[in-house]
Amino acid sequence: MTWLVALSAVGALMAVTVVICRPPRRTSTMPFDETAPEQSHLGLADSDARELIDLGRRVEQEFGLVPVQILLNRLGNVTRRHVPLRAIRPGPSKGLARICFADGTTLQVRGRHVGDLGQLAVTALTQKGWLSDYRPEQSHVVLDLDWHRGHVSVLAVGLDQAD
Repeated sequence: MTWLVALSAVGALMAVTVVICRPPRRTSTMPFDETAPEQSHLGLADSDARELIDLGRRVEQEFGLVPVQILLNRLGNVTRRHVPLRAIRPGPSKGLARICFADGTTLQVRGRHVGDLGQLAVTALTQKGWLSDYRPEQSHVVLDLDWHRGHVSVLAVGLDQAD
């Protein structure tokens, strides 16, 4: 019993030491549109920081639509192989759902109209569904999901991890 008290005392002492000796957090971040300070948080010279900011802008311009392109590529595989829809699960926030395909592809989606996700969830329990078509629309991808007696379109927000 005394070893348990000694162990908890040592643990508490270590926790207090870590809290006291921890350096303060840096909460400010510098967006690309702001000018770099003379000495940045990374210890870079002004010219180096500006060069990194310019590179960041170019990467953002060149690869701004990469999430949509990744979705289109992944969905191409799902439609070509006629992968069936396996599950509809709640999403990470209100108005989002996770749709899971048999090959492990999992997407976060939002309904285009009220009730679309509910209709899709009920259908996934009772019938076999599949992705019949997809197309880009602004920063999302529209998914057309079909089953034997119906059809619904949802907006794919992004890829998700399979549970």
